[in-house]
Amino acid sequence: MLPDLLSAGFALAPVWPALAAVVIAFLLLPGRPSERVVARVTAVAVWLSLASAACGVLLCLSHGPVDYRLGNWYEAAEYSFPLVMLFDGLTAAMSAFVAVIVLTTVKFSVTYLHREPGFVRFFVLTLFFAAGMQLLVLAGSAELLFIGWEFVGISSVLLVAFFHERAMPVQAALRVLVTYRVCDIGLLLGAVGLHHWLGTTVWADVFAGLPQHAGETAGLAVGLALVFAAMGKSAQFPVGGWLPRAMEGPTASSAVFYGSLSVHAGVYLLLRAAPLLEQSLVIRAVLVVVGLVTAVIAALSSQVSADAKSAVAHATASQVGLMFVECGLGLYTLALVHLITHATLRYYQFLRTLSAVQDAMWQQAALGRTDSDEAAARWEEVAPGPRRALYRLALERFAVEPALDRWLTRPIMNLSRALDRLEGGLLALHARTPEAGTGAPLPLMAPDLSPDAPAPVLSPALRPDAGAPEARV
Repeated sequence: MLPDLLSAGFALAPVWPALAAVVIAFLLLPGRPSERVVARVTAVAVWLSLASAACGVLLCLSHGPVDYRLGNWYEAAEYSFPLVMLFDGLTAAMSAFVAVIVLTTVKFSVTYLHREPGFVRFFVLTLFFAAGMQLLVLAGSAELLFIGWEFVGISSVLLVAFFHERAMPVQAALRVLVTYRVCDIGLLLGAVGLHHWLGTTVWADVFAGLPQHAGETAGLAVGLALVFAAMGKSAQFPVGGWLPRAMEGPTASSAVFYGSLSVHAGVYLLLRAAPLLEQSLVIRAVLVVVGLVTAVIAALSSQVSADAKSAVAHATASQVGLMFVECGLGLYTLALVHLITHATLRYYQFLRTLSAVQDAMWQQAALGRTDSDEAAARWEEVAPGPRRALYRLALERFAVEPALDRWLTRPIMNLSRALDRLEGGLLALHARTPEAGTGAPLPLMAPDLSPDAPAPVLSPALRPDAGAPEARV
């Protein structure tokens, strides 16, 4: 009886924020609700979500991993969409951490966004994100994880464009949207590949069936697809250029999305699919290479960033790259501890970026030397030639984005334009007739040639006894 109650309580963790978002949406129908009402509804929802996460922790401590199946959403032919939650140590830790971070963000934002025109919109999107993040970490199948993954992505894009009256946030949000959509193809293909390869996308069944399919090429393809999806969500090389641009959103959303939770969702995907990734040495090598390259490039870019939020964003990508390396080396427990501790630190740093300049001035007045001075002193030990080269490369972020634009984006766009011109030409050719030359559409059906059919009525210009048509100027 107790395990069922705890499982039901844990499964409600994503429900409370989603329900609160719906309640606030209904409150908008008669008019704009007060900030106090919105804040109270949001606070109650996140507290209930935290209580649900605590039920999951108690369940894992008392009964171990639990595969909680609620049935199928729908069934069609040989396919079924299972509603299943997986409760284990990874899920319990991440769900509780998500609930605590979201609760802290709500408490901070009530004062930070006071009298902001988008106050209600921010809290609705935050609740939407909380529901998606809880569903992502609780999902016991790839399909449910994909739904939570998309909820997180949509809310992220909308919060980057929060100040939509300016052009830069909208452009940055479009960049985030394009990167997410391209890399999310990996997660979608991974789910479809799992279904065709093992006949199921439920994580417990997938892990149980892996020993009988070890070393197969399909496993390599599925693993690489999941790694590609994680690279996009966690801003890894070469698709991590969107992360500094995402700082156009409010500080609170930057902290919860790109300092603590959303940017680490890719690492969580790797931890969840760890038994699958361990089946191939190629996948693990890709994780190590991508993580190391990202760590080096992002760390150097952080040293030359002109503003505090961009510097913290690059530093975040660098540490997430090290988590990729840890996953590639099989150090999953270390990666989880690294994820939670690093997310907590970056969350605090993002919230403190508003006071970063003042803190630096106080430190310089008290000590006569700042961390920036010490970093500059360390760079003095490098020879002038290499130092200038590294500085130039770091300042330009190693020209990764221009290279992608030249060698990938432009060829794809040129191919799209060529296909569009080809399609237009084919449509124009199809619209022509031998009689009229241009402009007359082709007949949709053959004429009736039976003896009882009425004679066709021809225009005067097309009758056999008609003279030559008059010339028109």
